Amino acid sequence: MNKTSAAIEAILAKCRSDHASWINGDPSGYVIPEDGTPMGAFGGTTRGGGMTATRQRVGNSRWESGTGTVELVAGGLSGEVAWLVMIERASVKFIDRAEPARWELRVTELFRRSGARWERFHRHADPLVDGHHPDEIRALLGSA
Repeated sequence: MNKTSAAIEAILAKCRSDHASWINGDPSGYVIPEDGTPMGAFGGTTRGGGMTATRQRVGNSRWESGTGTVELVAGGLSGEVAWLVMIERASVKFIDRAEPARWELRVTELFRRSGARWERFHRHADPLVDGHHPDEIRALLGSA
């Protein structure tokens, strides 16, 4: 395994661990530094910092527990920055539902080397939806 592959595998292991923790109530792995850019699955944009954990906790307070996987679609390393494109698949038990439900996201994350570890400084996640006709997308965006 070369240096790039080893770094991507280590970061992917962190992503998988953070995902498992998040869908089971612990958002601490997704805290983004002050200069980071979290763009979560609930929409909108924010800046990183201490409020990241609070925002994540509000999001995952809607379910009790979950199981899931993280699939690497692509990844790379350039100097001190690494990027991963993933699909996070989960089945979560929402508080107001009897049966677990699908919670799947398309995710792009950027990491930078911070000493001996890799620090997540950007996360963009949105629902993994089935393909749509352009007219349906325009309607979703209010441009119909």
